[in-house]
Amino acid sequence: MNRPALKGQLLFRSLLLVAVFVASSGIFFLPDARANFSETLTSADVGHSFTVDWNYASNTSSGGSLTAPLTAFGTFTVDSLSSSSLVLSATIDNTTALTSGLTQSYLMSVGISSNPTGTASITTGGSVFNEAGPGSGTNETFPGGFKDINACIFNSGGGCAGQNINDGLGAGSFDSFVLALNGSFGSSPITLSDFAVKFQTNEGSYEFGGGSLSETPEPGTLLLFGTALFLSLGPALLRRLALGMAQAPRG
Repeated sequence: MNRPALKGQLLFRSLLLVAVFVASSGIFFLPDARANFSETLTSADVGHSFTVDWNYASNTSSGGSLTAPLTAFGTFTVDSLSSSSLVLSATIDNTTALTSGLTQSYLMSVGISSNPTGTASITTGGSVFNEAGPGSGTNETFPGGFKDINACIFNSGGGCAGQNINDGLGAGSFDSFVLALNGSFGSSPITLSDFAVKFQTNEGSYEFGGGSLSETPEPGTLLLFGTALFLSLGPALLRRLALGMAQAPRG
């Protein structure tokens, strides 16, 4: 076989292997889902939900004391939105997996920035999250360098910045509440951002923001992607392979 034909055959086989590997392994390249996360709401979003993902990685490799990730997941549903009020139903799930090192992980408070700003209150409290503050003042200032939090949700036994660890949401538990933001919103959209959380653990306290969840293609979608890649480029390579074989000297 001459060199062009050999190159074409090798390239074709490589493409086939890549397509099959992508489809079977679930590898798919997605943009960073956490960058500059915010949620802009209008009256058209009433009845719709959005999710927030929190993940703070172990930091022992950089000299920290956290031996396992802190994770949580939130679902927010827009109950109503008017020129003066936004009402959200929320469920927060502390999904942190405890280990022999990380034996306590409590989610203590949730902070949200809104633009335009509004006064926060809890209309239906949960067993843990049953009080809200405006994000400014002795008990409601959110820690960790977050400056624009104007809705902080916490347990009535403490405050936004900290409280008895047992008043928080423990690992493997969830809590639901209804949050109202009242203000002069007019007809403008309302943008929610930061979605900060405070964790207290046996390995220190941590405050960090949330990110949105990008949808990962289902296995069937990945298979279609791999198949489409193969079908779109395969015929051209087959033609090149056939041409190379036809030009190959016969002996």
